[in-house]
Amino acid sequence: MSATQDRKLAQAAAALAAGEHAVAERLLRKVLRREPRHPGALSWLGIALASSGRQAESLECFRRAVAVDPQAPGMHLNLGNALIKAGAVDQAVASFNQALALRPDYPEALNSLGQAHAQLGSREQAVEWLRRALTLRPDYAEAHNNLGEVLLRLDRVAEAVASFRSAIALKPGDADFQCDLGIALSLQQRWEEAILQYQRALALDPAFADAHYNLGNAWLGQQRWAQAIAHYERALALDPAFADAHYNLGLARLYRQEFESGWRGYERRLECAESRGSARKDAASVALYERLPRWLGPADTATREVAIWAEQGIGDQLLFSTLLPELAGTGVPFVYEVDRRLLGAYERAFPAQRFVPQEEPPREVLQRASRVLLAGSLPRYFRTSVESFGRQPAKLLSALPGRTDYYRTQLAALGPGLKVALSWRSSRKVRSAPDKSAPLEQLAPLLGLEGTRFVDVQYGDTAAERRLAEDASGARLLRFDDVDFYSDLDEMLAILEACDLVITTSNATAHFAGALGKRAWLLYLADQAPFHYWAHGDRHRSLWYPSVEIVTAPHLADWRSLAAHAAEKLRTVTGYR
Repeated sequence: MSATQDRKLAQAAAALAAGEHAVAERLLRKVLRREPRHPGALSWLGIALASSGRQAESLECFRRAVAVDPQAPGMHLNLGNALIKAGAVDQAVASFNQALALRPDYPEALNSLGQAHAQLGSREQAVEWLRRALTLRPDYAEAHNNLGEVLLRLDRVAEAVASFRSAIALKPGDADFQCDLGIALSLQQRWEEAILQYQRALALDPAFADAHYNLGNAWLGQQRWAQAIAHYERALALDPAFADAHYNLGLARLYRQEFESGWRGYERRLECAESRGSARKDAASVALYERLPRWLGPADTATREVAIWAEQGIGDQLLFSTLLPELAGTGVPFVYEVDRRLLGAYERAFPAQRFVPQEEPPREVLQRASRVLLAGSLPRYFRTSVESFGRQPAKLLSALPGRTDYYRTQLAALGPGLKVALSWRSSRKVRSAPDKSAPLEQLAPLLGLEGTRFVDVQYGDTAAERRLAEDASGARLLRFDDVDFYSDLDEMLAILEACDLVITTSNATAHFAGALGKRAWLLYLADQAPFHYWAHGDRHRSLWYPSVEIVTAPHLADWRSLAAHAAEKLRTVTGYR
C-alpha cells in the first residue's frame, strides 16, 4: 500500500473517531477504488455505514472483509455485531464463536457473545460469557453494564446495581450507564437515588428521551403526578413516537382523574412490551386483534356486530365490564368475551346479551364480527369525566341465591357478630405503589376485634398464614376448605354476598365485591393507589364501584398501622369499644 493510501486510512480513522461518518466513507471508498480487497478499509467502511444507519450496506462490507481475511478475529467480531443489528442473532453467535476459536482470550467477542445469548433468552449463559470477558478485562465498562442489564432481566437486582456502579466508576461520563443504574434503583423503589441518577444522565445529555421517560417513572413511583407528566411530555417532545411515554403519560393523567386525555395515552398500551404482554396469555391473539377492523364507539352505528375481547386479569375484566349496561344501551349488537369462571354470572345478569368464554385463540365469533374492541378501550367512549362515573351501576352481578343462603346458614352457626370476608394477598406487582399484599399476621389489630367474625376468602393455600395470624390475634378465621377460591367463583361470589362486609387489599376480591354491589373496604398503604382505578380524589370512594370505600391515609405507611386504623373504624360499626 502506498503512503497516500496509508494517509487516507489514517484520516478516515480520525474522521470515524470524530463522528464524521460521511468524511470517513468518502476517504475509505477512495482507498477501496485502488484496493477493493483491503480488509481494514472494508471493515472501517462497514462501521461508518452502520453509524449512518445503513445497516444492509454495512453488513455487506463486513461479509466482504471476512471473505478477504477469514483468519482475523476482529473481522468475525464486526460481522457478528452487524448481524445482531440485522436481527440475525443465531448467525451472529456463529461469528462470535469463530472469533473466539481464532482468539480465545478476546474480551470484546465474549462481551458480544453474552449480549447475543441475552437476546436469545439464554440469560444464564449470557452471564457466564460476560463474566469471562470481565475476568480477562476487569476495566471493560461496557461489559459491566451489559452484565447489569442481563442480571436485571434475571431479577437479580442487587447484583445488577453493583455491575452498573462498576461501569459508572470506569466511565462516569456515559449517560446510558447512569440511566441504567437509575432503572435498577427504581426496581428497588429507591426513588430518590434513582431520580439522582436520571438527573445525572440528563446533565450529560439533556436530549436523552429515555432518561426523561425513566425520570417520569420515578416520579410516578412516588405518585408525584405533575413531575411525572412534565418528564413524559419532555420525552415525547424529543421522540414523538415514544409509545411507552404516551402510555405512562396516560396512566399519570388517569391517576389524576383527567380521563379524556388519560384514555388517549392508555390506547397506546399494545405498543408497549410490558402492557402488551399482559393483555392476553397468547401473543398471537393480540397480533390477530390488531389485524381486525376496530369499533369506533357509539357513533359507529352501522356496525353489524361488535366483538368485545377480554384483556388483562380478571379484576380488570370486571372493572371494564361495568360499562356493559351503557354498551347495551347504545343498541349496537355485540358479543362479549368473559373469563370462563364468570360466564354463568354474566349470563344471569344480562340474559338478553351474548357472552362467550375467553379462549386462546379467541372463538370464531369474536374473529368474524364486523368490528372488534378490547374491553379496556370501552372507557374511552363512556367515562371521559369524573361526572360520567355517576352512571356506574350500583351492582353488576349477582350470586346464586341458593348458594348464598347456604353460606349465610353456615355463618350464622358462628354465633352473633359481624361477618367479614377477608382477602390480603395479590400476585400482581406494581412499581408505582408499595406492596399490595399485607402479611396476614400484621392485620392482627383488626382480626382480634370483639363482635367480628372473619372469613378467609383468599385464594391459594393460606393454612400457615392463618396459624401465624391466629397466634398473633387470638382470633380464629373461618375457611371453607372445600371451595377453590381461584376456580369456583360462583361459590366465591356467594360467600361474599353472605357476609356483612368485605375487607381486602387490592386484588380480585375487591373487584368481586364491587361487582356484587357489596359493602367493601379496600385497604392500601400511604394513600398511594396501586392502580389508577383506585385513586379516590379525596372522596375515599371508588369511582368504578359505588359500594367500595377506600381506607388509607398518607401517614398509614405500614400494614399494622393501617389495620389498627381499620379496626377503630370497624368498632364504630360493631358498637364494641
